[in-house]
Amino acid sequence: MLEQATHDRMEKGYAGAPIGRTGALERRRTSRTLRRRRGDRDHVTADCRCLETVVARAFGADLAELRGASRGHAPIAFARQVAMYVAHVWLGLSLSEVGRRFGRDRTTVAHACRVVEERRDDPAVDRIVAAVEAAADLWIDFACDLEAGR
Repeated sequence: MLEQATHDRMEKGYAGAPIGRTGALERRRTSRTLRRRRGDRDHVTADCRCLETVVARAFGADLAELRGASRGHAPIAFARQVAMYVAHVWLGLSLSEVGRRFGRDRTTVAHACRVVEERRDDPAVDRIVAAVEAAADLWIDFACDLEAGR
């Protein structure tokens, strides 16, 4: 189903559209992302670094392994895939931008999104990913409040 949706987006010219769950959460994420200055590289870098730290803690992984150039062991690879998935779906970054931030190709990011979506059928995985998304949400709120001087 996800592959068909992805294929449909590509056919219609929406290659940069986020792959992932839609609905109320998607609208909420979009409104929060739009409050940030999207072109500011410092903010994008800070968002991705915060996300890497949260994912490393959630999965009990070493941050250096998560950022490593090699695939690593399966749990490390999955943790990295979750970070890339959340950066794409929750933070609204394009596949290419996520790839640049994580030192991977955009097709690797697309694969990561598919893997995480498939594994979210497992309640334990879904809880972890939802917790990482909630942390990303809090980070965006915090950063927006700092920018607004609140």
